[in-house]
Amino acid sequence: MSDVVVLLELEPSTEVLDAGEVDVGARIRWVHAAPPDPGRPGRPGPVTFCGLDTRDLEREPYRPAGPGATWYPPSQTTRHCLACDSAVRSR
Repeated sequence: MSDVVVLLELEPSTEVLDAGEVDVGARIRWVHAAPPDPGRPGRPGPVTFCGLDTRDLEREPYRPAGPGATWYPPSQTTRHCLACDSAVRSR
């Protein structure tokens, strides 16, 4: 499923973290998928499969391990976008 770029929609955060502290897992709202930009390999196209602007999303480095693996990280099963999932599965 290398023809999918995985993106994270993060919750807005007002919490101040200590310098160098990263807590992305607690801030993930949804995990989305986008087709890759043909002119920029590895980068997402302008919109996700569900229609969100990709400029507002964070890139997730996850890559499926092989055939049958989900397009989203297994740790995000409850947070993957169902509209993106449906579009990816119908491809």
